[in-house]
Amino acid sequence: MGLPAEKHAMTLDEFLAWEADQPERWEFFHGEAFMMAGGSDVHNVIGLNTAFALRAAFRGTPCNVFMSDVRLRLAEASDLFYPDVFVTCSDADRERRQLKEEPVLIAEVLPPSTEAYDRGAKFAAYRRFPGLKTVLFLSQDRTHVECYSRTAEGDWLLTEASGEAARLTLPAFGFTLVLAELYQDLPADPA
Repeated sequence: MGLPAEKHAMTLDEFLAWEADQPERWEFFHGEAFMMAGGSDVHNVIGLNTAFALRAAFRGTPCNVFMSDVRLRLAEASDLFYPDVFVTCSDADRERRQLKEEPVLIAEVLPPSTEAYDRGAKFAAYRRFPGLKTVLFLSQDRTHVECYSRTAEGDWLLTEASGEAARLTLPAFGFTLVLAELYQDLPADPA
């Protein structure tokens, strides 16, 4: 997450009008605009691999997988986010073109520069989406995924998987992700 665009609060309508003229992507959180940090090639490959894996897993269902160019709106707070990957199965979201509001799964690749924000304030906001069932945090530095699943009681249960041979079952959806697929074809570390 970047620094606020300005220190005065905006309404959502003011933000949307302002953002339309910006060359960068901005999130809108608690009435302030935050420029999205540029991603690395490693971040991009992990996000793309995750989107492909989820698209394959949800094939044949009414669910759609979106990447970081589609906004997600937390309607109760008028906050707007650009998750790395998210899934929605909502008829209403299929009708919306500019933003979606009903995610069932969100995945964030964690670069060191935004990891604290992604795990903290952003994750707290994400948990307020009523129909959200799963949040995935994918490490950018090692083959490791954390899966937070909402229980029937509304609590969040953590399961983790590490290493190329690991698999991670998503209880809310009944399928398993193979970590080797999520972390395949990563660029070589620079010398």
